[in-house]
This record gives sequence, structure tokens and C-alpha cells, in this order.
Amino acid sequence: MNKKILVVDDESDILKEVSFILERKGFTVYTGVNGKEAIELAERFKPDLIILDVFMPCVSGSEAGKVIRENEELKHIPIILLTASIDNIEAKRMECMADDYIFKPFDYKELLKKIEKLIK
Repeated sequence: MNKKILVVDDESDILKEVSFILERKGFTVYTGVNGKEAIELAERFKPDLIILDVFMPCVSGSEAGKVIRENEELKHIPIILLTASIDNIEAKRMECMADDYIFKPFDYKELLKKIEKLIK
């Protein structure tokens, strides 16, 4: 069975690029454009991993990560933060209890390594 990855970012180009890369590697990809959708899609599809932008409308990625971590059915899902901001990234990662982070623009090989490390 294919591993499922939820990618949530308010930038459509990022969503397309990440989805394309992951689908070529055989992952099933679900996408959302804000933190509210991140929570809803995580609850619906129970992905194996979540890639989450930090700054998004409606509900931020940090807030969505916290909600996901508080949900008994979802708290085990690894989260990778995807962000253009290098300011206080470790604090942001800890705030939403993410497992790792990657900066935009990202190197797809680095992203794949982080994914493989978190979902074997």
C-alpha cells in the first residue's frame, strides 16, 4: 500500500511542485491550502506524514500542528514544517511539536531524505 502524505501550503506553486515530486516517488498525496483544511484532511485521511507551511490564512500551520498533536488518532503522524522564514524556526518547530523542518525554496532531495527518515 502506498504511503499517504498530506501537503498543506497556501502557495499553489509549492503545492504543485511538492505533489509532483511525491507522486513520482509513489506516494499518495492530499493537499490543502490552510491550517483548517490541514486539520480536516488529517482527520479524514489519516496520512502517514504531514508537510505543513507555517504561515497560512484561517489557521496557521503552527496552530494546526498543535491541534493535530492533541488529537489521539493523529498525534503519532510525523510533521515536517515547510517555511520561508528562518527566524526562530526551532521555536516554531517545538511550538507545534513538528518532527523536522525544511526551508523554502527547498531541495527536493533533502525533502525526500527527511520524509524517508520519518516514514520507513
